[in-house]
Amino acid sequence: MATDRKSLRWILLHGAAAIAVLCSLLTGLRIASLTRPEIARFEELLPQGQVVGLHILSALGITVVAALYLAYRLFASRDASANTSSLSGWRWPGWHRAIIRAGYPALLLSLISGWLLFGGTGWHLRDWHYLGALAILLYLALHAGLYLARWGRQSLLRICLPRGGRRSVPLLLTGGGLLALTLLLFTGGWLATHNQSQILLPVTQIPLLDPQQPPIEIDGYASEPQWRDAVPVTLHTDGGANFDNGATEVTLRALTNGEEFFLSARWRDATRSLVHLPLLKTEHGWQVQQQGFHNFDETRHYEDKFAVMLSASCAFGAAGTAHLGRKPLSNRPANWHGKGYHYSSDGQLHDLWHWKAVRTNDMYLADDNFIGPPDQVRPGERRYTAGYQQDGKESGAYVMNWQWYKPTIIIPKRLPKDPVQLAALQDQGSALGNSSQAEWVIPWFDYQPYSPEQDAHFPQGTRMPSVMYNSNRFEGDRADVRARGEWKDGYWHLEMARKRVTGSPLDVPIADGTCLWVSAFDRSQVAHTRHTRAVRLQFPGGPRS
Repeated sequence: MATDRKSLRWILLHGAAAIAVLCSLLTGLRIASLTRPEIARFEELLPQGQVVGLHILSALGITVVAALYLAYRLFASRDASANTSSLSGWRWPGWHRAIIRAGYPALLLSLISGWLLFGGTGWHLRDWHYLGALAILLYLALHAGLYLARWGRQSLLRICLPRGGRRSVPLLLTGGGLLALTLLLFTGGWLATHNQSQILLPVTQIPLLDPQQPPIEIDGYASEPQWRDAVPVTLHTDGGANFDNGATEVTLRALTNGEEFFLSARWRDATRSLVHLPLLKTEHGWQVQQQGFHNFDETRHYEDKFAVMLSASCAFGAAGTAHLGRKPLSNRPANWHGKGYHYSSDGQLHDLWHWKAVRTNDMYLADDNFIGPPDQVRPGERRYTAGYQQDGKESGAYVMNWQWYKPTIIIPKRLPKDPVQLAALQDQGSALGNSSQAEWVIPWFDYQPYSPEQDAHFPQGTRMPSVMYNSNRFEGDRADVRARGEWKDGYWHLEMARKRVTGSPLDVPIADGTCLWVSAFDRSQVAHTRHTRAVRLQFPGGPRS
């Protein structure tokens, strides 16, 4: 049996390929579980935590090993003993050779589609990448299973222990050179993808005060002439709920007057979704309309949103804050939806601007939040959010119009003084959030405290908003980001502005080299689009790549 063993070069390449493929497959399936419920059924078998960077690292390993394997096959004829066809005892049956060869196009499909997705192509390749992964999974099962079934434990010796005998100096030099080349290519590739793969967003300098041009007004239109001079950068984002193929392109522009940073975002969304968890009067009472909110994963009765995360780090997986899986923190509660948590594992703080089409848009603000270390668990708190936290505020808030949430029947905090106040919300267009006349935010003082007597005036089938403003807007640290969005002709247009340095320990200073990620939500609570590569801000005078 020893004479039938493989060469050391073959074992090193085969072992590296097997480890990289298994790592890439398992981490890739974990990432796919965000949008494919069928995979989530097997989540106990998949890794949790910071899997995005590991997935890219393993893909790079597969690419390097595949390239070296081609070189190995080209030069293997120089070593006759390395040619498997010379081992009569190990001739593969025709059907097994076909299985092995069928694995090559599956691997090629996965590599090509994966690197194109990494590059941010607008082609819808996510399904092809997934099919490639399933094909590789089938290949591994057939290849390894048939190998073991035919030769049993002896096959493990063949692929793990090199054959004996004296090796010539040229062969030893070749093996050492191959190992050194592998490490060199892998290290160089990782440094290139990790440090040089960011998408540059030039930040255009404008005067702090310019009598020739109007100041930037945060109104959602970006109609000032300064925006026309800003360089647009378009990102392909995917993986979200309700978008066409789960994807939408986001076009960003950035300006600075030295004191403030301005960001414009435009993304495709066929519908303007303003109906946020509406209340419906049933024969048993008021009910929250939801299709997943109970598990904090609503994808139907929810507002449109947009999020921007800024960080001094440009690491993969949203600066290393994306930890996937139902329970990535062993000493913290599991999340309800199984997707994962955002938190910082190194103590670093990351800024998060969260614009909400109903809850913050009329405040002309984005909710200023941050991602930090995992928060403590508070008794009685139903939803644990790990490192995703809100900045402090001095006053102002929106609240939900129910005394205590239940998936069945709730009691509203307040009711309109007159049912006529809800008339504009009862037609079908308003129910979809498309009516320009419908207001899905409740002013606190236009309603009155709930009473059964007042409730009796509202017939079954009545719809009522669930979001109440108890003041006009936030005040304090949470109000640092001005924002306004407008929807027109199938696109959201959003403007945001913040001081480059706020002085708050919860805000990331915005400077040359700051990285950001963006996500769009189409009437979804957490199922947002995403992109892999960070967007790096390039201020005037900063180094160019």
